[in-house]
Amino acid sequence: MALHWRPVGPEPVGTYWRRRAVLAGALVLGAFLLTKVIGGDEPDRLAGGATASPGPSAATAAGSREPSAAPSAGGSEAGNNCAPAALEIVATSDKQSYPVGGRPVLELGVKNNGDAACMLDLGAAGVELVVFSGADRIWSSEDCASGGAAKPTTLAPGGTASTRLTWAGRRSLPGCEGPKAQAEAGTYRLIGRVGEQQGKTAVFQITG
Repeated sequence: MALHWRPVGPEPVGTYWRRRAVLAGALVLGAFLLTKVIGGDEPDRLAGGATASPGPSAATAAGSREPSAAPSAGGSEAGNNCAPAALEIVATSDKQSYPVGGRPVLELGVKNNGDAACMLDLGAAGVELVVFSGADRIWSSEDCASGGAAKPTTLAPGGTASTRLTWAGRRSLPGCEGPKAQAEAGTYRLIGRVGEQQGKTAVFQITG
């Protein structure tokens, strides 16, 4: 069946063409407005905070540091430093006993027990793991890898962050000076520090 485009009716042909032009313009304008309402003209934006690792990897003669699980990120309201009372700092070892010459994997974890998100520095200079044998300071993660850039990190309420490193099982001195004697058999204590705050002590054994 043929399509008839020529206007048919009692009025002049020009009148019908003008009416069609007005109708077509109205349809185009309506489609444009509908598109603006449904789609909008702003791109979608991803929501939510970014996560951050607790610190860069750093290999040393005494041990190698590697970041572990990333901390939970809080919102933009987290402008205050974490209060010491809100932080739970725990140092752990992957085993309870190691042979002489073994390489203990040590971990420092921190948790925000406060009701609000807060900031703390988890860069290499802001955290430390120290190994003692009795009162004898055996090794510190700062001795051969001190300094480094700050790593401002936001912890949400209940959020955690941790950093893990492998200790070579040898003694160290500040500034990485002196011999790196092998740690002998005995009982060792591990203490973690974030800023000026120390955490709970972990105990492990080195056996002959």
